[in-house]
Amino acid sequence: MIDVVIVIAGLALGSLLNVLIIRLPREERLLGWPRCIRTGQPLRWWQMLPVVGWLLQRGRAANGQPLPLIYPLVEIASALWLWRLFHLYGLSPLFAYLAFVGAILIVTGVIDWLHRWIYTFVILGSALIAFGWGSLVGAGWRDLLLGGLVGGVGFFFLYLLALVLFPGKSAPFGLGDVYLAIFIGAALGLRHLGPALIFGVFMAGFVAAGILIARRLGRQTPEYLPYGAYLCLGVLLYVALGAYQL
Repeated sequence: MIDVVIVIAGLALGSLLNVLIIRLPREERLLGWPRCIRTGQPLRWWQMLPVVGWLLQRGRAANGQPLPLIYPLVEIASALWLWRLFHLYGLSPLFAYLAFVGAILIVTGVIDWLHRWIYTFVILGSALIAFGWGSLVGAGWRDLLLGGLVGGVGFFFLYLLALVLFPGKSAPFGLGDVYLAIFIGAALGLRHLGPALIFGVFMAGFVAAGILIARRLGRQTPEYLPYGAYLCLGVLLYVALGAYQL
């Protein structure tokens, strides 16, 4: 029965995260009743039900325009995230802490995927919260501080290198990725920083290699690789596999 409660809580969390994902890039405000992204009309209560609301609308707004599939996927991913954390750590302080870390990664990753942007105040503010909260749950403030510093400095050098190698809009790194690395380091600590980043780096590298091959073959390819989204996904996978231990 507790698994059902956790999954429902995860779906509700995903619905809340969708509000942030939609409103930050489109409206830059968080208050007010949710509105349809296609028609701008206030949503009815049943339209806001996680996953079910999307299915009842058959994936389309009132004007017939399709509703992005990413939103029910966020709700499902959030439910799976909480369920997995519960089975790894139980209803412990670490469970609550990693639920917060995962929520930030989901919001950041999806916004970067959709809009190619990482919000500085969100990710750096969350890094400060993660540093304080992580220290309280036993992660070790020195390890978290070093993780944030090493992640930030390391990715800043990659950012500078990208400016030299890719002096245009196709540069694979941005300052947002530097801030994201600071958050990941401050959330997981230096001990887990490298292994957690490897997942995302390899996924992004695999996709980048595919894009280069497609270009060689004369195929149309995206101009931008949402590197931050892959880093977020990599950290989520790292923790979900049970690799994160205090």
